[in-house]
Amino acid sequence: MSAPNPSVAMARVFIDELVRNGIRDLVLAPGSRSGALAMTAAAEPRLRVHVALDERSAGFWAVGYGKVGQVPAVVLTTSGTAVANLLPAVVEADRSQTPVVVISADRPAEARHSGANQTIDQIKIFGERVRFFADVPAAADDPGEPSGWRSLVCQAVKAARSGPAHLNLAFREPLVPATDDGRTVAAPYRGDLSGRSDGRAWTQVLAAGKTASQLSVGGRTLVVAGPGADPNLVNAAIAIGLVVVAEGHSGCRVPGTISTAHHLLGSEVLSGALMPERAVVLGTPGLSRPLANLLAKVETIVVGPGWFDPGRKAAQMMEIGGWMPDRLDESWAESWQKAEANARQIIDQVLDSFPDTIEPRVARDVVAAMPDEGVLAVGSSMPVRDVDWFSAPRTGLGFVSNRGASGIDGFISLAAGAAAGSGKPVVGLVGDLSFLHDTNGLLIKPTPDLVLVLVNNNGGGIFSFLPQADYPEHFEQIFGTPSEVDFGGLSRSLGVVHALVGRPDELQRSIREALAESGISIVEVRTDRARNVEVHRQITEEVTRAVESLFES
Repeated sequence: MSAPNPSVAMARVFIDELVRNGIRDLVLAPGSRSGALAMTAAAEPRLRVHVALDERSAGFWAVGYGKVGQVPAVVLTTSGTAVANLLPAVVEADRSQTPVVVISADRPAEARHSGANQTIDQIKIFGERVRFFADVPAAADDPGEPSGWRSLVCQAVKAARSGPAHLNLAFREPLVPATDDGRTVAAPYRGDLSGRSDGRAWTQVLAAGKTASQLSVGGRTLVVAGPGADPNLVNAAIAIGLVVVAEGHSGCRVPGTISTAHHLLGSEVLSGALMPERAVVLGTPGLSRPLANLLAKVETIVVGPGWFDPGRKAAQMMEIGGWMPDRLDESWAESWQKAEANARQIIDQVLDSFPDTIEPRVARDVVAAMPDEGVLAVGSSMPVRDVDWFSAPRTGLGFVSNRGASGIDGFISLAAGAAAGSGKPVVGLVGDLSFLHDTNGLLIKPTPDLVLVLVNNNGGGIFSFLPQADYPEHFEQIFGTPSEVDFGGLSRSLGVVHALVGRPDELQRSIREALAESGISIVEVRTDRARNVEVHRQITEEVTRAVESLFES
């Protein structure tokens, strides 16, 4: 390897070492200071380069990729506010322990703190949200410099196994492959840029093996699985007869798990009959208030590598390798399964009885329509709740969401990144405000194959379920926030296929037809916010009334 100037030398070493560490995809937004890295990446045949129009979309693309990929994606930005626009994605990656490597270009030391244009303090701009940070000075052709660069790449990729890592690289002009770019002259870089001769990473990091213990479980033990739960632990729990409540977007709601807990536990009669003696929490659940209230009343063990204790009441935190059953309460488990079977039947009957499109049915039917081995990206606020509260158990479906920090930003880019990282059919279920928050994500290149099911209730539907709805004077203005956007016209202006679904029985067919096409397709379903609240309450009331009668007889 050789280079016509120091900045290109640094870029070539960093890009080469990233590839040697298993990185196969890089997403960037256009910029000048990052030019050497961007041009080097685009010329690297072992690397796929994706281009977003803005840094926020690029960041969430990398998050979506990291949630389904085995290795992180790299997101590359230029200097200044471009870096600051990555903060929402970094926050999500931090909270959800998603692997992402951020590389930001920066001005050299002599330009910092000078008031120079597009120069801000980028040092530790993401604070403690990253697992690793290094500020890398501009290349100086010093002895041993390239090996130091390679070592930093290895450190960053290793750290990114459990969340975001950040490398801030300073570059002097020229930023293109020339010693004289017409504005600035720099001598060719003379140092040895070579990596390991056999193509390996500069420093290989091997995962340490460990044998986790078996957790003894008996009596009335309830297992609750949220995002990040180990599917193998869930399957093993089902096999030995444990009761498992699996959140809809956990990727663990398979046959044998409980899908109707939100409705069942809203009843004092049923929550009393189904009350466990202890709970074991896998992953990070948190969508159902009735379920959270139940967990607050019993001893709780949290299983997983991170810290998860929203109620501040966890008795233990540990990692386990399996279960050791000890005199489980089989009659109590049978009560849960009886309640689940009846509640599931009632939910489906009520949903199928409505002649118009309603949001709970949309969520249920989207999950059912997904092909085996597909990935469903679920938007925050109401879509992810409707998936949890109304979708039925099934196998062969993966999920991604921005539920680490639960923001509505960056959703389209998240779904696009998941499509690139998984190589599988991807559908996104998203509300209209979240969709509008990231329309730039529709312009990512290369264009992914992606279907977006757009639930358009003309505003922020979740606020209708909150106490703010009891204050109607300014509700629509500051909470409902209707946009009145013509999504068909918007889609056409962006060159995206759009279809409007008018009847509930048309949705699954529309999704399957869209999945058969290449590129991005939008399937829009229009709903009413006020009616949606009524439907939710009606379903829960019918479920609890019918199932309570079984336990009272």
